Amino acid sequence: MSASALIPPALIPPAKPGSRLAYIDNVRVFLSMLVVAHHAGQPYGSDGWWLFQSPLRSHWIHLFFGVNEAFFMGLFFLMAGYFHPGSVDRKGPGRFVLDRLWRFGVPAALMVLGITPIFIYYHEVLFKHLPAVPYWDFFQGVYLGIADRPLGWPGDPGIHLEFIHLWFIENLFIFGGVYALYRLLAGGRDTAPSKRPTEPIAAHTAHLALAGLTLWLAASTFLIRIWWSVDDWKVLLGIWEIEFAHMPQYVTMFVLGIVAARRDWFERFPARAGWTWLGIGAACVVVWMARGAGLPLPIRIGGFSIAAANRAVWESVLCVGFCAGLLTLTRERFPQQTRLMKILSDNAFAVYVFHVPVVTLLQYALAGTSLGPLQSFFAVTALGIGLTFPLTHFVLRRLPLLKQAL
Repeated sequence: MSASALIPPALIPPAKPGSRLAYIDNVRVFLSMLVVAHHAGQPYGSDGWWLFQSPLRSHWIHLFFGVNEAFFMGLFFLMAGYFHPGSVDRKGPGRFVLDRLWRFGVPAALMVLGITPIFIYYHEVLFKHLPAVPYWDFFQGVYLGIADRPLGWPGDPGIHLEFIHLWFIENLFIFGGVYALYRLLAGGRDTAPSKRPTEPIAAHTAHLALAGLTLWLAASTFLIRIWWSVDDWKVLLGIWEIEFAHMPQYVTMFVLGIVAARRDWFERFPARAGWTWLGIGAACVVVWMARGAGLPLPIRIGGFSIAAANRAVWESVLCVGFCAGLLTLTRERFPQQTRLMKILSDNAFAVYVFHVPVVTLLQYALAGTSLGPLQSFFAVTALGIGLTFPLTHFVLRRLPLLKQAL
């Protein structure tokens, strides 16, 4: 499964119009729509597993996936890390972990135990042509692994939970737990500074720092992909879904966000450097999409080769460029929120959690139409965004249990 996720509002306090957090909330709105689009295209641009299968394919959608995977999870982890120090400062390590367990655990449990297995069941019956046994037999014997597997359903015994897009919540909770443990052990040696630095970072310093970050990401990404390729997902301890190929990026950006928070780097970062790196990221997108028009750029998702190095370097440059550039863009051009933007950002986490069943149902609904892959992709994207935001705002976030978590 391709990476896709969003920063839970539990980690980013809702911004008031004109506040210093409003521009980050505006990034969240953009990314929430991007993640819906990413999953809207899964049946039409990927040969990997998805809840709905389609024979339609578009190479352009596949290229779109490559751009997304290069940067958006890194940006998610960067912004999440940025708000961890302040949250632990306010709550303390213990309460911080318990709060995350509640806010992440409730919606994740509803999806993983209540909604996702229904889609898994129909996927196995309709696309793998397994026997249509009673759902409860599938749920107990296949999904939970607490009973005998139904006759005609092959596979290993044991638990087979599917988190799908919620792998991000799993990993973010683990990262946050490790940080909370560090804060507990560090005690008073790591506290909020009494006075934050305010002087702007020099442009040449910013360029050198981002160039060094790019080199580190490219080298570490290339090395880990000698053993684990992109989209080579592993399940540890039965439930922890992890993609090692992107782990250097995720860990680096999360830690960088924590350090940036203590030094107020987001606010002090020079706009001129941000615009330059946004342009560099955009140039990377142009090069990548040109491959669809025949540009002879050898790319491999793993292994020890020049093509694998090309992928690692391209991905790292794009990631750093867009992480710095998009935060600069919203800080300088969209620093405030309208009432609509405030509503959208308040629903960002709920949309992330619950958009997949909406998108999948739309993919089923369009299966019998004459739409091609690109038309289906755009239709599911538009309808998915247009339906999921109202669903979370008017229904899900008003339910007694969910409104406390979402």
